[in-house]
This record gives sequence, structure tokens and C-alpha cells, in this order.
Amino acid sequence: MKKDERMKGLFRGLGLILGLGAGLACQGQVIPDTISTVDARFIWCFAEGLNCKMLGKPQEAIAFFEKCVELKPEKPDPFYELGNLFAFKNDFAAASGYARNAWKRDPANKYYGQLLIECLVRLGKPEECIPVYHDLQKAFPESEEYVTGEIEILIQAKKYEDALKKLKNIENNEELKRWGVVTQKEIYEVQKAPKKGIKVIEKWLDKNPGDFELRGILAETYGEDGQQEKALEQYAILKKENPDNPAVSYSLGQFYFKIGRKEEAMQEFITGFRSPNVNPVIKIEIVRQFIESQKNQAVLDEPVRKLIQILYETDKGEPGVDVLYANFLYSEERLDEAEPIYTRLTQTNPGEFVVWQNLLFILNQKSDFERMGLVSDQAIKVFPSQGLFYLFKGIGAIGIKDYEAAAVALNKGLTYPGQNSEITKQFYISLAEALYHTGNSTEAFKNFDMLLGLEPDNVLVLNNYAYYLSLEERDLEKALSMIKKCVDKEKDNPTYLDTFAWVLFKNGDYSAALNAMKRVIELDKDPSGEVVEHYGDILFMNGMKEEARIQWIKALDMGETSAGLSSKIEKGILR
Repeated sequence: MKKDERMKGLFRGLGLILGLGAGLACQGQVIPDTISTVDARFIWCFAEGLNCKMLGKPQEAIAFFEKCVELKPEKPDPFYELGNLFAFKNDFAAASGYARNAWKRDPANKYYGQLLIECLVRLGKPEECIPVYHDLQKAFPESEEYVTGEIEILIQAKKYEDALKKLKNIENNEELKRWGVVTQKEIYEVQKAPKKGIKVIEKWLDKNPGDFELRGILAETYGEDGQQEKALEQYAILKKENPDNPAVSYSLGQFYFKIGRKEEAMQEFITGFRSPNVNPVIKIEIVRQFIESQKNQAVLDEPVRKLIQILYETDKGEPGVDVLYANFLYSEERLDEAEPIYTRLTQTNPGEFVVWQNLLFILNQKSDFERMGLVSDQAIKVFPSQGLFYLFKGIGAIGIKDYEAAAVALNKGLTYPGQNSEITKQFYISLAEALYHTGNSTEAFKNFDMLLGLEPDNVLVLNNYAYYLSLEERDLEKALSMIKKCVDKEKDNPTYLDTFAWVLFKNGDYSAALNAMKRVIELDKDPSGEVVEHYGDILFMNGMKEEARIQWIKALDMGETSAGLSSKIEKGILR
């Protein structure tokens, strides 16, 4: 029997075994006694190896293929399969050994050579790939990929002169000629010989003046080499032939930006940013440079704002673009527009800390406390050791009056180091709030005292502490002293004036309390039910009982009042 016929018979047998075993689980490694010849045992083991490989059992597959090597070491196929399996495990040293054995046994099989090259590259041994490429070129003289592959490997091995010689050999190859020009230019750049690269492109353009892509490369290379006038000449040709091409505008914009002509750069960028073919990462970097140059301005210039808008319209969906645009909206306090983008980014780009942070700041500003809690929990799963998200969780819980949960979250958040002083203060302010509402006023007041020890003029702490002392009817002189500090600093703040009025009321100074509360009502066009109830109480103690009853009824309709309000209304009616 001839060799070819014998091989056909072998693979027919293999096909039969594979066909029979396709639906079977990976068998044990013991060859059945009924299979006696070496060829049959080889076929059985090879089929089982392929079956195990398809079932995702690489170790079992390796064992079968190793048995194949033992049975018929002259066969390349098991070596190739072993090479692939070890490459999949990132064991490229072992994989290269198996691939080399397969290649040695059948140098006419391009897949064996390609696997060997891949393994050698991953091992950082590009020079060892060169003889493999030579053999592939001999076996497949019509295949250009092995010519270009060898040149790329020579460049990777830093054998630049050898690569340039190879490139000269392909100058008559119409298919590879242009690729060779670009590659030569890149080699000369690495060799810090840009003028040689320029000459190569100029020579090409003399014969191919309509190659606008390479003309663009020439313009950029002139610019990088400091030949500004020549660069502008090339850009003028490009703009004349491609007036509406955003890629040309983008490249020219970069050139203008580098030489300090930023206004002209901006005009080109506005056109160039509309190109979806320009890498969004590069666009983002350009925008950041403009933002950095205007960091001392209260508002970005209109062209920069327009550039950001175009970037988002063109590259929406790119995580970096979405983050930049959302941050831009956030900086402009366009919170309703920023919120849905941040929300989407928590799903598409959850590892971006600022996304969670800014979304939670927005929810806090909108008093969406229930959602704050949900988003905080999601953020904690991604950043379990970031105390800031426990602070947001605590504030959200306070907002929905779940003070026990707030205290737990805040205490846990305080265990994580690395918070800045302002965040730490907010932790203790919020914790004091939670502790007070869980009936632990003593610990709450200790927190307030500690905070005032660190920052005696913190108006938020002074206001809250004074208010809670007045509710407890404790240390009223201390409460009055604290709230006076707040009013002295911000005389028209209705929140501080309300507390001031209430502390005066608790001190029995009803007339002064009424004057302060009237000022609150003037300033606060949308007072809470609690404030209106306070107003009624103060009116009542000033002898204005009918006016007090009107305010109490109004407060009852508004909500957020004390449990005893209905009783007060009833007593007012009965007087």
C-alpha cells in the first residue's frame, strides 16, 4: 500500500472513531484490550485526546496525546495538539518544545510553524523565529505574510539593518511596496533618523501624489522634525483635496496645538472631533489639555465646551468619553443630565471611583435618600474599603429615618483609614445625628463636643448641637451661645434663625424668639411643617393664640411635625 493511501486509511479510521465517540464522555486512559495494533491504539488515544479537549478537560487530553507520542513518536499531530494545550495554559516554554517537535517532523505544515513562532514571541525570543520564517517562505513562496512577518520579527529583535535590507528586496512587489515605505519610515524613527524616513515618503509621493494618507504622515513627520513650513505646505494640499475630511482637520489641529496656535487648533479640532476614526483616547487627552489650560477660570471657554459636546456626540458609549462628559456636566451643575450617564457608567465602568462618588453627591443634593442607600451598597461591593461610601450609606439611612442602620454604616466607615479631615468631620456629624435619634443623646453630644474641639466655628455642628440641646432642654445658655455664633456669621440663613428662635423660646425669651421667627418666615418661601409649628408655638406664648392655631393647622397639613401637634390644636380650640 502506498504512503498516501495508508494515511487516507488512517484518517478514515480516525474519522470513524471520532464519529462513534462524538457523543461520549472523555474515557479513562486504559486502552481497551480489543485494540491491539499500534496504529489502532494510536488512533484510539488521539480520538480520546480530541474528545477530552472538546469537553474542556485539558489534563486528560494531555495524557492521551502524550500516550500517542509514546506509541508513534514520528507523528507530528500529537506534538501540535500538546503545544496548543500548553500554550492555552500560558506554559509557552513547554508549548514551544512540542511545537518545535511538530515542525521538525513536518516543516511543510504552516500551522506547526505558526504555533512555534507564537510561542517563541511570547517567550521573548524573536531571533529564534527567523529560521522558521525562512522555512515557511520556502514552503509557501506565494504567501506574503511570512515575508512581512520576518521583517516585523527582525524589528522586534532590533535587527534594524537586516530589516531594511529585507525591505529593499520587496521594492518591486506591488502588493507590499506601500507597506514597506511605512515600515521603513517607522524604523528610521526608532533609529532617530527622521529625515531618512521623510525621504522615503517623499519618493513614494512623487510617484503616488494621490496617496493622502501617506501625505498626512509626511505632514506629521515634518512637524515632529521641526519643519513647520513644509508641514503647512502638506496640510494645505490635504485641505484643498479633502476640505471636509475630519481626520485631516484633527491632524492639523494637533500640529497647531503643538506650535502654540491654540485658537486655530481649536477650530480644526471642532471639525476633526467629528471623525469616529480618530481614537477617542487621543481626543480625551486633547480635551484634558484644554481644560488644564483653563483651570483657573470659573467657566470653560465656549469653544472648549463645544469640543466636549462634539466628543460626546461622536463617541458616546466609550467609557472614558462618558466619564469626561458626565464630569463636565457635573462641574456645570447640570445634575439632571449627569445623573443618568453616571448611573449607566456604574454598570458599564464600575471600577471608576469618581462615577460612584459624583452620582452619590447628586442623589444627596436631590435628597433621594432611598436610592442613595441602594447605590451606596452597590459601590461598597466594588470598593469595600472606601469609607466614603459608608458615609453616603449612613446619610441615606438618616434621610429615611433608619437611624439604627445609619449608626452601623457610619461606625463601620470610620474603621477605614485614609479619609480627609472634611470627610471625617462629616462622619462624626452624621453619627451624632444617628445616635441622637436612637436615644443615645449623651454619645451624640460627646461627638459634637469632640468636633467643636477640632473646629470651634463649624456652623453646621453649632446649629445641630444647639437645636438638640434645646429639644432636651439641657445647657440652654450653651445652646444660645452656639447658635449666636451661627447667626453672627450668616445673619440671613433661615435654618440658623429658626434654631435661634427656638433656643430663645426654650429660654423663655418669647418676644425675641418671635422677632427671629418672623425673619425666618420672610426669608424661607417654602418652610417645613416643623418650622411652621415652631412659629405657632412662639405665637401662642406671645399671647397670639388664634394666629398660633392657624399656623398649627397649616403645619399639620404640611407634615414633618411633632407628635403632639393635634393636641395643641385641640387645646387652642378649647381655650
